[in-house]
Amino acid sequence: MLIILRFRKIRLGNGSLPTIYWTTFLFITMKDILWVLILADSPVEISFYYWAAVIPLLPVSYILFYYTRRSIEKMVKTQVDSKVLDEKNKYYEQQLVTMKQTLESQRTVRHDLKNKLSPLIYLAESGKTDELVKQVQELGSLSVLGKIYADSGNITIDYIINLKLQALANKGVTIFCEINVPNDIDVAPFDLSTILGNLFDNAAEALEYVQNEKWIGIKISYQVGFLMIQVTNSFDGIVHLDNKKIISRKEDTENHGIGLTSIKKIADKYDGEVVVQHDDKQFDVIVKLLA
Repeated sequence: MLIILRFRKIRLGNGSLPTIYWTTFLFITMKDILWVLILADSPVEISFYYWAAVIPLLPVSYILFYYTRRSIEKMVKTQVDSKVLDEKNKYYEQQLVTMKQTLESQRTVRHDLKNKLSPLIYLAESGKTDELVKQVQELGSLSVLGKIYADSGNITIDYIINLKLQALANKGVTIFCEINVPNDIDVAPFDLSTILGNLFDNAAEALEYVQNEKWIGIKISYQVGFLMIQVTNSFDGIVHLDNKKIISRKEDTENHGIGLTSIKKIADKYDGEVVVQHDDKQFDVIVKLLA
């Protein structure tokens, strides 16, 4: 039954198992059958030659088990790396779309400025100062990204934080932000954007389930070669776990819920760590990196 179910799973394209798995499975099966035959053939006394033929199979079994475990671990690691890479690619595709939208917004702003600047000369020449002041105040309200939450000088941090927090603010989320970092952090922009993007995406997903008091806090600090990123948000206290790992609450768990895994891999790359804490009202993720 096991062979049939595994074969069916592979034929359906849900996964593949290494050759060593099947070798070990068949070897153990044949060894057990041999033992049964020996015991059935000699119910009273088993001769030395029988034991001499069977006992050497034990270390072979352990060796096969060892290599089977290593092969499966390697297979799982490859699958996780592939999913993480897909997640990064999807995130950057989203960033490209966002950048395109930002450029379109800039074109709109330029168009509005062009239309609004023309009457200002007429108002100034006509001495209509009250109307002129009103028009200038309207020009000051034009903005592409809205409120600036981060202005540290680090382009990656400032862009992602301002973009993500503005989107949350538009949904009525209260924002708390504290950024104190230099602009030359020794962390690759790709890794930094992946960490921040996943942290904000996870927080945004959790906030969707909060009925009241939606808020998020972001704190980034740098001290003595040590970068700390902390994102705290309100949530409804419900956490979905799979083998003690937090997973996404979305139905499509195959393509979601690996954000923390991606963050942990990057943290390991920089000899850092990821700390996850939560109670029934607050969810907190702290990422520490040596940079």
